[in-house]
Amino acid sequence: MKTIFTFVFVILMSAYSHGQLIINEVLYDPSNTGLEGDANGDGVYNQVQDEFIEFVNIGATDLNIFKYRIFDYDTVTGLKTRRHTIINATVPSNGALVVFGGGNPVGSFGGAIVRVDNDSLGLSLGNSGEIIILEDSLGNVLATFDSDALSNNPNESYTRNPDISGDFVQHGSVTPGKLFSPGTRVNGDPFNTVLFVQDKNQKSLLKLFPNPTSGKVKIGFQDADIEFFQVLDLTGKEVKSPAIQNQILDLSHLSNGLYQILVNSKAGQSSNRIMIAR
Repeated sequence: MKTIFTFVFVILMSAYSHGQLIINEVLYDPSNTGLEGDANGDGVYNQVQDEFIEFVNIGATDLNIFKYRIFDYDTVTGLKTRRHTIINATVPSNGALVVFGGGNPVGSFGGAIVRVDNDSLGLSLGNSGEIIILEDSLGNVLATFDSDALSNNPNESYTRNPDISGDFVQHGSVTPGKLFSPGTRVNGDPFNTVLFVQDKNQKSLLKLFPNPTSGKVKIGFQDADIEFFQVLDLTGKEVKSPAIQNQILDLSHLSNGLYQILVNSKAGQSSNRIMIAR
C-alpha cells in the first residue's frame, strides 16, 4: 500500500527461509499509472487487491499448507497482525503459490496455486517498517521478508534474481518494462518446468527434479538404468555423494550453489547442472 512510515528498528530480519516454502517475489507497492499495477489481471487497478506474495516449494516432496498464516510485524509499534490464513492447499514440489490482496485474478499464472484474501483490507502490505512472516499451523516461522532494506516506493515487485536463490531486486532491473511476474520465474517460465539435457548420441534423457532443490532430487534416464554417477562442484572437483536410492539423490549435505551431475548408463553418458537453494 502507498503508505510511508517513520520507523525505528525493533528487530532486524532479512529475507529468511526455513524448510520447503520460500518467499520468491513480493509486490507491496503496485504502480498506480493506468493499468501498470494490475498484477491480478482482472482489468482494474487497485492498490490493495493487486498486492501479492509469491511462494515457491523448493522441496522434493509436495507440501500441504493447511492453515499456514501470513503476518506482518510493524517495527514501529511492535505489533504482529495476521493478514491471511491459507485454509487448505497442497503446493507441488517445485511449484508456486500466489496470494493476492483481493479481486478476481485472471490468467494462468504459470500454473501456480492462486489464493485471494477477501477481507476489505487485503494483505495490507506496508512500503516500509514492516516484516512479512509466514508461519505454519503450529506457529513455526518458515519465511520472512523485510522491506526496509529496499526502496520504499518502487511501483513494481521485488523478486529474487536468480529466482529462488538470489537476492531481492526490483523486477524491472531484470526484465525492463515488466513490473511483476506472479506465479512464474522472472522470465515468465513456470516454476515446475523440469530442466534436462540430452546426451550427445541422443539415446537417453537426463532428468533432475526439482531443480533448484533444497536437497533431495529425483534423477534418472528415460529407458535406461544408471550405472555410475559423480557430483562435481563448478571447479570440477568431485564432492562426496551418497548412493542413489529409488532414483532419489540426497544432496542435503552440500552447501547452496551450482553443481554438475555426471551420469553413465547403458544408453550413454550425460550431465546436467543442479542448483541447491534453501
